[in-house]
Amino acid sequence: MKQFILIIIITFFISSCDNDQLEVQNLNDPRFDVLETESGLISLATGVYQANIDADDDPFIDYDFAWQVQAYHECMADAIYIPFGNWSFRWTNQPTSITLDDGTLVTPPQEGPQPQALRVRNVRTQTEENAFAHEWMTMYKTNNTGNYILSLVDDVEIRDDVDLKRKALRAWAYFWKGYAYSRIGSMYTEGIITSEPGETNANYVSRQRMIEEATLNYDNAIEQLNQIDGEISGFMESIVPGVFAPSSFRGNSSSRLLTKDMWIRNINTLKARNILVNKKVDEMTATDWTEIQTLTDNGLQAGDFIFVIKQDGVNFNLSGNVPIRLLIGWHFLSERLVQDFKPGDKRFTDNVVELRNAEVNRSGRGIQYGTRWGFNDLDYASRIDERINIYYGSTYDENELMKAEAFIYSGQIEDGLNIIDNIRQFQDAELAPVAGTGLDEAGALEELRKERRIGLLLRGVGFYDARRWGVIEPVSQGGGRTGAVVLDAVGNLNTNATFDYNYLGYWDVPDQEAAFATPGGGGSAAYENASPK
Repeated sequence: MKQFILIIIITFFISSCDNDQLEVQNLNDPRFDVLETESGLISLATGVYQANIDADDDPFIDYDFAWQVQAYHECMADAIYIPFGNWSFRWTNQPTSITLDDGTLVTPPQEGPQPQALRVRNVRTQTEENAFAHEWMTMYKTNNTGNYILSLVDDVEIRDDVDLKRKALRAWAYFWKGYAYSRIGSMYTEGIITSEPGETNANYVSRQRMIEEATLNYDNAIEQLNQIDGEISGFMESIVPGVFAPSSFRGNSSSRLLTKDMWIRNINTLKARNILVNKKVDEMTATDWTEIQTLTDNGLQAGDFIFVIKQDGVNFNLSGNVPIRLLIGWHFLSERLVQDFKPGDKRFTDNVVELRNAEVNRSGRGIQYGTRWGFNDLDYASRIDERINIYYGSTYDENELMKAEAFIYSGQIEDGLNIIDNIRQFQDAELAPVAGTGLDEAGALEELRKERRIGLLLRGVGFYDARRWGVIEPVSQGGGRTGAVVLDAVGNLNTNATFDYNYLGYWDVPDQEAAFATPGGGGSAAYENASPK
């Protein structure tokens, strides 16, 4: 797979430079003159977001992060469900079986378990219908943009604050490389480390090695930031436009300016996430929990800048994202998520409505595709531009819940429960405190499980949790979910069903890469106008 700079980044150059600055001789060569100017380099840095959102090499092929990748994660977490075949959505959230209250075993009406259905589509000719391709393609585009920034930053003439700008740009490149490697290492069995612009290789390394490389790049970013004399927020405002700045959540505002300290705290929280989500809970050691506590103690604080994008209706994100698709008949709210809301949770009463007519066995594709519930246009799902966040990075809420989990598993149960109460208060849940109620470790962990499901909804961590908690393992191996709510094929409510998800924990390298470099053992018009199928 040749990693080209996105053509869309050229639009940043055009918008940020006068026409007489643009003497472009070869549009297929990303190192044309405009890139070798300060304004061009800043536009390239801004373009890392576009590399995240959309990785099209072809106008008829759509590899997408803000919609497809985010949706895959949320549906495999059984927070939402997607019954449509577009981009292989329906196969991504197809469990092996569901056992109803009366013992009836229900299997998928088409094909087999999720691993089989996805792997048969892991061929290059499936292009965007290959679910494995989307996160890989967008993250390696992101990594490649970081490589280009690093290759140019020392040579481009910069007019003022030279040292600050060079170091901030290096930090930006290292940060996004760390982010890309984190996503690859947290989702694929193997990955590739590449630091040369436009190049790939066949030197596949383990997912654990990918996380190590992510940490190395995150640490390089912190090193650059610590060497800067002065504050970077003014300069970073030119790289992080308003559409990438966070909105508030239920009145809890976040800074729209990225400072050095906030950025380092973001990195610490993401490093803690990498430790937490890439081991099963029973594989975690005391050293792991201590490291998570240390990182989260120095992680995101309430009000810090966080890495997001918002639907703006103009340039970056029109309707290709999960929050709006929850309101227009593409994605649906899972019964299994709804049952995890505690009675009286204001987040539920404000955001969730009972449908006039329940969705039942949508298109005859399986009873997992059914629900009595939908979202209001408010905190989680919205048609309104810039109302809510589409999360790229971590948040204060996630930082604190990781800390709470570390406390609970380290025997400090009350400290963990206090944090859960604080996050519920932070999100205006209006729930009674659970600290001081005498909960043991099992009870505390159940409160944590529910709060991570609800408090971190649509934050991109639900599938990681299902994996590390063993929920996606076969029932025969102690996995699955019991006591689950589901509507049967004629709409009867079952409240004690068993889901045997049997999902892939880590995905295979997509054939879009492997066809050219075999592993060594280890929003475009195309979808803006698409209809569910």
